[in-house]
Amino acid sequence: MTHYSETASGRTPAQRSTRWSGVLLGLGAGVLLTLAGTRLLGGREAATPETDETAAVATQTVTVESATPAAVADTLAVNGTVEAIDLLSIAPQASGLQIRQILVREGNAVSAGQAIATLDDATLQADLRQAQAQLTVSQAEVSQQQASQAQAQASLAEAQSNLDRIQSLADRGAVSQQELTRQRTETVNARESVSLARAEVESAQAGVRSQQAAIERLQTQLSQTTVRAPVAGVIAERLATVGDVSSPGTPIVTLIQNNQLELAAEVPQAQLDQVAIGAPVAITSTTDSRISLQGTVRSIDPVVDADTRVATVNIALPSSELLKPGMFLRGAITVSSRQGLTIPATALQPQPDGTTQVFVLGEGNQVTARTVEVGNRIAAANDEAAQVEILQGLQSGEQVVTSGVGFLQDGDVVRVVE
Repeated sequence: MTHYSETASGRTPAQRSTRWSGVLLGLGAGVLLTLAGTRLLGGREAATPETDETAAVATQTVTVESATPAAVADTLAVNGTVEAIDLLSIAPQASGLQIRQILVREGNAVSAGQAIATLDDATLQADLRQAQAQLTVSQAEVSQQQASQAQAQASLAEAQSNLDRIQSLADRGAVSQQELTRQRTETVNARESVSLARAEVESAQAGVRSQQAAIERLQTQLSQTTVRAPVAGVIAERLATVGDVSSPGTPIVTLIQNNQLELAAEVPQAQLDQVAIGAPVAITSTTDSRISLQGTVRSIDPVVDADTRVATVNIALPSSELLKPGMFLRGAITVSSRQGLTIPATALQPQPDGTTQVFVLGEGNQVTARTVEVGNRIAAANDEAAQVEILQGLQSGEQVVTSGVGFLQDGDVVRVVE
């Protein structure tokens, strides 16, 4: 049997250890490469769904509203001027007196009977005191004449009594006919004195009545030194100043009765038959966006202007501090009403070619740009936003984007908020 020793084989223990270390290192590197390749391939497979998910991320936060059926009005556009329905000129009744105070200004609301101005009453007060003094004199004159009348009546009674006595004596022949004639004459004179005294009393009483009438007249004139509003309303204009002399034909102020205003709108003859009494009218202003009111056709003037072929339609306006006589306003008179499909006006996106688009919300919150045909517009009222009628391009119930429209593109995915 032959025995080999480590020395005989020609390899030392250190050499065998080095060889096995290389083998192990090679196996380890292979395992690492395999794991790395597996991880790399797995990462690529997982990347695909992540890319798809990224494409569906919302690009814009929007609000939407549904297209809904609503009453749509056909309107007639008009322009006009604000006027007072009843403009009263308030002038003093007393004349020849200076205006001492004017107590109101333009725009002030006044109630019926409220003082508007006062006139200088010094002269009238002096005349009143004089008339009252003269009345006292006249009343004393009446008393004096009444006393004279009583004395005349007493004299007449005495003369009549003497006449009766003398007549009795004359019948018996106890007195002369001459004495009887004298007594008769005395009685007639006494009766005439009574008549005269009665006339004097009546004259004095007439003087009293005249002075009483003068006093009443002066008192009336004094009451007229305070110029009052005959009805409630709003002061439209001050026409006089302190120091002016009053005259019944010269107004101090003008008053809009009950602050009732109307819009005098011009309507061409050809369109006049479309306007009905009581028709609602949307009132707006080109210079004041706060004015958005609802009026009513109150009347139509019976005469058409022969030169312009235009008639005036009077539209009653609601009370508002924003309205002033002389303002220029626009109106939209409702001439007919029908059912239509409406959406908020903010959903519209005008295009360079003149068309109009909206963005319709679809599945997965993806929006689609769609061209629509727009009809009548419904102005904002109270808390209701402005609406537009859609004639073609939408169905009832479809949802359209109402905010953020200008930043959207066809096919965008959006996030909808309330």
